[in-house]
Amino acid sequence: MAQQEGTKMVEARKITEENGEVPAPRFGHTATLIGQNRLILFGGATGDSGRYTITADTYCLNTKTMVWSQVHPVPGDVPPPSARAAHAAACVDTSQLVVYGGATGGGSLSSE
Repeated sequence: MAQQEGTKMVEARKITEENGEVPAPRFGHTATLIGQNRLILFGGATGDSGRYTITADTYCLNTKTMVWSQVHPVPGDVPPPSARAAHAAACVDTSQLVVYGGATGGGSLSSE
């Protein structure tokens, strides 16, 4: 595959070992790279057999050690995002995760 100017090829690999606090299988989540070695997985829907639970679970994968850890909200001025799936997320200033929109369950959509 030809590389375009200004783009960079990245390595893709399958994670075959599960280390740390591994998140449950899900869909409708986001996985956002924060900084050089943290992949933040947020939200999505878990469950099976057509019975799904929308979650606000947050996990961090250290891409150097390949170890998962669950991230818990820190009390402060900004409340953590509510549970949602099919949302958007982006990294801001190399250390912040901004989450917007998505489905909150029961046919409702989030405007936050």
